[in-house]
Amino acid sequence: MSGRKIPIQHPSAEPRLPRCEVDHTLGGGYCEEQGEVRLEGLLLCERHARLLEAQDRIDLLRGIISCLKLCLSNLAVRRDTTLVHLLRAQRAGAARELELAYQELRQAAM
Repeated sequence: MSGRKIPIQHPSAEPRLPRCEVDHTLGGGYCEEQGEVRLEGLLLCERHARLLEAQDRIDLLRGIISCLKLCLSNLAVRRDTTLVHLLRAQRAGAARELELAYQELRQAAM
């Protein structure tokens, strides 16, 4: 024998459930919840998965709003009033979606 120990699993021992793989909580510890959702290569608890999805949605919507704002500042685009109205409507819709995403983030953080 090489001297290595062979791990023995007793029948009465409960199998360890995989934990949420979020790095650190705000308190400096680790999440103690069971990992249930596979998201972006991580096994996360339901709460952290919702937080990550909400944050991703916020980042995407902020990018969309920035792009629409940039388009509206373009002189060539501003000459086409129909296009300007369309872009403003799209920006307003994205702003509403952004507010909803922030609400989702607040709810998931509770």
